[in-house]
Amino acid sequence: MLVLGLTAAGVPARASAGVQHLAVPAYFDPGGSPGSTYWTRLAQGAPAVGISVANPGSGPGTAFDQSYANAIRAAAQAGVRVIGYVDTGYFGTTGRTTRGGQTSTSAWTAQVEGDVDNWYRWYGGYGLAGIFFDDAQNVCGTGNAYVNLYIAVGSYTKQHHAGALTVDNPGAAADQCYSSAADVLVMFEGTYAAYTSWSAPSWELSSADPNRFWHLVYATSTRAAMENAVALSEQRNAGYLYVTDDDLPNPWDTLPADAYWSDELSRTGA
Repeated sequence: MLVLGLTAAGVPARASAGVQHLAVPAYFDPGGSPGSTYWTRLAQGAPAVGISVANPGSGPGTAFDQSYANAIRAAAQAGVRVIGYVDTGYFGTTGRTTRGGQTSTSAWTAQVEGDVDNWYRWYGGYGLAGIFFDDAQNVCGTGNAYVNLYIAVGSYTKQHHAGALTVDNPGAAADQCYSSAADVLVMFEGTYAAYTSWSAPSWELSSADPNRFWHLVYATSTRAAMENAVALSEQRNAGYLYVTDDDLPNPWDTLPADAYWSDELSRTGA
């Protein structure tokens, strides 16, 4: 149940996400060790684990991979929604180039749609549940130009792949115009140190649906810090979260040790 308090200015001061679930960027290869073990642990973590992100190579890769198919199927059968990573490159608005070396929004749109279709072509039959759009913009843009790009690719995904769950990851708080761009928004991605002083925007705090929001917290070195991060995420109205002791350059290429992981599981999905 959502519980809100108001400051003197009428801004929500606290929200409670109620039942939460872990949503894990699973950037580890299920075809070898320790990646296969991590994928098994993810599946065993259901129902506390609600979502995981498969990422063979900053996207679906160049060809079908049976080890990913097996991992997706096992997780899906356990009740975890596995979604496929797609890099949107900010649709070229920051100068990022596609794999073909182009920066135009049309080239990026073509690459993104092609990656979405390859995910479903190769893994749709194994239980793929949706798409994770990374490197997303978080501001509306002039005349909503930026957010309309994400609305369009989200609509494309749902029109061509019925039932797809869509997630946008700007890695920072998105403007409220993004509320219709995807089913879930990653509103925070950063270190525990940054998270302790971060403030969620008022439109997130006041939302009646915490499952629209996901927080990703890394460099959380102790279980006590992880427990505090989980408590903060609930206050900030995040229905999905993931906290890890892993750190840059890739904080998503492991799972925490058993005691840490078990503790985190026990604090979500309850």
